[in-house]
Amino acid sequence: MSNKEILKNYLSSLSTLVDKLSDADFTKLESGDYELSLKVIKKSTKSNSPKEKLTADSQTLEMVIDELKLVKTREDGISVIESHLKNKPSLELLAKHLDVAVLPSDKVSKIKDTIVDATVGARLRSGAIQGKEI
Repeated sequence: MSNKEILKNYLSSLSTLVDKLSDADFTKLESGDYELSLKVIKKSTKSNSPKEKLTADSQTLEMVIDELKLVKTREDGISVIESHLKNKPSLELLAKHLDVAVLPSDKVSKIKDTIVDATVGARLRSGAIQGKEI
């Protein structure tokens, strides 16, 4: 790449960054107490391959919840979740919808177990306490 191209890319990036500055940022620069700094970072590249749907829609979440209400064992609950929700963002969305606390650091298997315990497990424990056959 020639020096001309490098300078052109540099100035283009600088122009884009200046456009993103807010009025408050310009005011800070005018005061003299702040200065601009540059950092070289790699641009994110978008692949052309089709990606799996990132999150589940509300209809899918409702369907999973309805199926979880019908299952009789924790293992069946895990199977229901695995058949409909394929990734961590979808599981986190379901947990949020059910008002089940999960941590961002939780692994997928832990999130599945927590959701099943809060739905199927709670119903099984309640039935056992009441002496009901579930």
